[in-house]
Amino acid sequence: MPARPAGNVGPHDPYADPATRRMPAREASPAPDAGPDAPTVRLEAARERVRSRENAEQRTEYLPTVGLRGPGENPPPPPADEPPAADATGGDDPDGTRSRNSGIGDGIALTLCSGFGSIAGLLGVLIAARIMPQEEVGRASEFVSAFQLIGGMAQLNLGLGLLRWLPGAGRKSVRMVFGSMLLIMPLSGLIGLVYGVIVPQIAETAGGGDFGLGLLVLVLTCAGWVVFVVHDFVMVAIGKPWIAVWRNGTFAIFRIVLLLALGSSLYSQAMVLSWAIPVVLWISAGTAVLWYLTRRYAASGGPGIVPSRAEAIAFLAPTALAQCGNALLYNQVPLFANLRMGNEIGAVFFICWQAVTVIDLAATFFTNSLAVQTAREPHRAEEFARTARRRMLLLFLPTLGVGAALGYPVLSLLGEGYSAGAPALAVLMVGLLFRLLVVFELARRQADGDGMGYAKIQLMNTALVLAFAGLVPLPEPGTASVSMTMLPVVLGYVGAQFVCALALRFVPAWSRRKPSEVKS
Repeated sequence: MPARPAGNVGPHDPYADPATRRMPAREASPAPDAGPDAPTVRLEAARERVRSRENAEQRTEYLPTVGLRGPGENPPPPPADEPPAADATGGDDPDGTRSRNSGIGDGIALTLCSGFGSIAGLLGVLIAARIMPQEEVGRASEFVSAFQLIGGMAQLNLGLGLLRWLPGAGRKSVRMVFGSMLLIMPLSGLIGLVYGVIVPQIAETAGGGDFGLGLLVLVLTCAGWVVFVVHDFVMVAIGKPWIAVWRNGTFAIFRIVLLLALGSSLYSQAMVLSWAIPVVLWISAGTAVLWYLTRRYAASGGPGIVPSRAEAIAFLAPTALAQCGNALLYNQVPLFANLRMGNEIGAVFFICWQAVTVIDLAATFFTNSLAVQTAREPHRAEEFARTARRRMLLLFLPTLGVGAALGYPVLSLLGEGYSAGAPALAVLMVGLLFRLLVVFELARRQADGDGMGYAKIQLMNTALVLAFAGLVPLPEPGTASVSMTMLPVVLGYVGAQFVCALALRFVPAWSRRKPSEVKS
């Protein structure tokens, strides 16, 4: 092989190194000869695509079991150009405080709504007992029990359904809300019409002797009352719970003022009108406000998904039946007591039962907020449930103690005949302790979309209480004190709640099914 020549290398020397070109730095622009057809890709753009693909693969969506949120879609994110939504207390929530507080604002708001209504109802009965003859109070209570029973049964549990489905409904929220109300309002009014024709004395009481006017009052009151609570649930679901609180507070005040103004002259009709007039006015104005707020909520959301007819029926059919049982529990037990014990002792039991109803409804409304929180963040359902149970016990256990301790002083203010019911009231507070456990489990099943489980517990609980109230042997009239006459029915209530609480803990058929989480 010939030796390589020394000196400068010629341009055509076969031993010369090939021509090289220095590669540009990362920050430098591409070489001048790198045209659009060059088979190269800038590294920064490629890295960005890789990072985007990796982030997309790491996203996890929690898919609830069928029926947990109806459509089963996470709520659409708010538009980027809008400020963060206000939290449940009405303030800004830039750091997600609303999410971290596990719905305490929703729960407290619903509890206050229930408390205002229940306490105003109790005060109304006490005021009527002071300014009206006892017979007039009894006639008016028939009207009140009738429209509340009809409104409670005709609601079809759509309030809880909307509480679960609205967070994912997006732009379909308006149709869902007002379609639901247009279904149950005529239904409740029609039932009220039939009820008034079958039991004409109720319509005559409402109309001051005029059957036609009284029937119109009954129909309007039933049609309005059936959506009164639904308005509260919708306000909570769209993030405006404290509007519902103000609405219930002003309603209660107006009702009491109207009763005081009319009670001494119109007697039983005054008590009827103290319910009917505020219901019609508040529903008329509230519907206009709800239309405006729901349209704003829908406009800020995404396309949204609503449950199919089959999904809605699967949840509503059993829970609506259970809600009928709940309405019977609140309204039929005092009627049984009045029929079996007589008017005098029945009046004492009615006052004690009103105290039970106030606490029961407040606890029910407090735990109902669990449904909307689970709908917003289904993957945190267990966390929300633990928090709701702890807060419920912290809030209501002291209330039971206060109710038992203040029973005698408060009943003594109404007269000697009422104070004899203080021991029975204290025993009822013990029954409410077990009832709180039942109420919490009912709320969990509603949040899970377990309609059959909810209906089974509620109907069994109601059936046991009604069986004790209607069938347990009582002392002969005049042979026992007021407290001892009431005691069998009271102990029956405690026993029914105790049996249901034990069944929830130890009977496998009553065990709650846990929703699953699936990683996409």
